[in-house]
Amino acid sequence: MTDDEKFIKVWNDPVLFINNFLSINDKKGKLVPFILNKPQQDFIRNMSTYNQILKSRQIGFSVAICGLAIFYAVTQPNSTCMMLSMSDESCRALFNKLKNIYHTLPTEIKPKLKRNNRAELQLENGSIISCTTLGQTDKGRGNTCKLIHISEFAFVKSDVAEKQLLSLEQTLQSGDSHLIIESTANGLNFFSALWNKSQKKENTYKGFFYNYIDGACMFEDEYKRYKEIFKEINGHYFSENDLTEEEMELLKLKDMTLDILCWRRMKIQNSSVDKFNQEFPLTPSQAFITSGHTIFDNERITNTLRVLQLNKNKFIKKSELEDLPQILKKYYGRSFFIYKKLKQGEKAWIGVDTSEGVGKDYSTAIVLNKDGEELAMFQNNKIKAYEYAEFINALGRYFNKAYLCVEKASAGHSVISRLRNEFKYMNMSKYKTYDQFNKPQYTVGFDTNSKTKGIIVNDLVEMFEKGQLLLHSEGILEEMKTFESKDNSGFGSMSGFHDDLVMALCLAIAALKEGKWYKWN
Repeated sequence: MTDDEKFIKVWNDPVLFINNFLSINDKKGKLVPFILNKPQQDFIRNMSTYNQILKSRQIGFSVAICGLAIFYAVTQPNSTCMMLSMSDESCRALFNKLKNIYHTLPTEIKPKLKRNNRAELQLENGSIISCTTLGQTDKGRGNTCKLIHISEFAFVKSDVAEKQLLSLEQTLQSGDSHLIIESTANGLNFFSALWNKSQKKENTYKGFFYNYIDGACMFEDEYKRYKEIFKEINGHYFSENDLTEEEMELLKLKDMTLDILCWRRMKIQNSSVDKFNQEFPLTPSQAFITSGHTIFDNERITNTLRVLQLNKNKFIKKSELEDLPQILKKYYGRSFFIYKKLKQGEKAWIGVDTSEGVGKDYSTAIVLNKDGEELAMFQNNKIKAYEYAEFINALGRYFNKAYLCVEKASAGHSVISRLRNEFKYMNMSKYKTYDQFNKPQYTVGFDTNSKTKGIIVNDLVEMFEKGQLLLHSEGILEEMKTFESKDNSGFGSMSGFHDDLVMALCLAIAALKEGKWYKWN
């Protein structure tokens, strides 16, 4: 290969360009060649148009993407690269890194600066690299960008994050361009919801996860320091004899070392396991710790989700349900799933929660058998109340005229009325009130108020934590993560999340615990 051929190869390859033409200050402040580490190289080699990076701390993605922006700005004239961060302080720090790296370019290939202010590098070849905060006003309007990078996106308020991301997506130029979101986790918010959707292939984002083992090369000096601190405290170096049972299992992981485990142990001692897992996760589920107000056991949720995700046969195939009524077939495989069929003579209980309006929250239904196993699930926010009544009528009859517990608030009144009066569905829960003469009156449906909601939610918590439920829907478990007790003593989802499946499950459990059954021909 000639020198010209070598140069062209490096010029056209971002990894080779960064490794050969750029330099960076190391942790000691010494200027060294910018050699990308394994996670940085892996991402640049495999990135797509829309990318989301969930990561352990300090792996170096912000500086790597600064290098990527410089590569595009230099090699592709008239390119616009936009770098966004959550605060003025982080924006200034990012821009200073960008400028310092840019100035290490060899003179022979470095375009002259046409403009160099506090937030923008404008090159004579027409390329621009800008750094700005991700505030309330729409970013990118009027621009067409080759590269957009959003740093620490999980720390942006969810409503702002959602609004700005939608705006930024419109600014990407057609063809080979990239939007990159990167962040450590920060609880459950828009960033975590976006991640969950990417893992289910429900959006256009390609997810990349890098744990603290992947980023070990960035902590070698810190490992040595913690190793010596451990010796000072304990009188000996950390060894296999010091390992807990958990650490023995962790040592079996690829590339795990005693030095990393020693560092992990002491990091946890300085804070907590949850804080360590958020800052330095080993798995994505570890990263998204929830607040102290959530009421379900997060570890049990995580373990159950892991089992469900390993199960390849998630629901019964439509071709195996030849007796399915047409109205149920219409939604099957999209909004409606059956995990297990009932045998003749077996009973089922269905919790029904109706949405407040089309396109808002979800109309949901959960079917349980006598053993607390979830047989089926429905979730849809487009179905109208009259259509939902038809669907629930067919669903109940399909599951051997199941006992229905229908929440009567909002559009639930309409669903109950049609089920009872039009479809003559008789096996339904009732609640008792007293008239002005103290005579009992029975009304079909379930009346949710602060008292009854507390009872049914606590029943669900108890059955879940005692292992008395066999759930098959990942959606229920995802909602459990964000279901919390409120300051006003109520219960509900965190802001920006849903609890419709959780409430349908609560209603199904309430139906099961009632112990009633109304037979009809």
